[in-house]
Amino acid sequence: MSHELPIPETSRAALTHAVSDEHVLWTVTMLAFVLDVLTTLYGLGRGLAELNPVVLALIPALGPVGALISLKLVVLAVAVVAWHVLPSRYRGAIPIGVAVPWGVAGLMNTQLILVTVFG
Repeated sequence: MSHELPIPETSRAALTHAVSDEHVLWTVTMLAFVLDVLTTLYGLGRGLAELNPVVLALIPALGPVGALISLKLVVLAVAVVAWHVLPSRYRGAIPIGVAVPWGVAGLMNTQLILVTVFG
């Protein structure tokens, strides 16, 4: 046991630690997945339009939920394969590369929903 105070990590060290921890990266990716899907479905239910042409093409056959989930599962499958194929030092780029666009889309959906609901 020590009486020393823990030294806070610098932001760079914290980022390096987070990027090296695959569980954190995949958790963020799945949170972005959920955010994007839920906000898209909510927006569609409020009369907003889907802009992704792939999702638009799949909606008639699969419905909105099926189209969104199917497309995202394909992306996740490709990401998991890439995760296993790449050398370990580059693997962190895979979940980040998936999470960023999904997270941005979810945040943009949220903004559009808030503007639509609250004017």
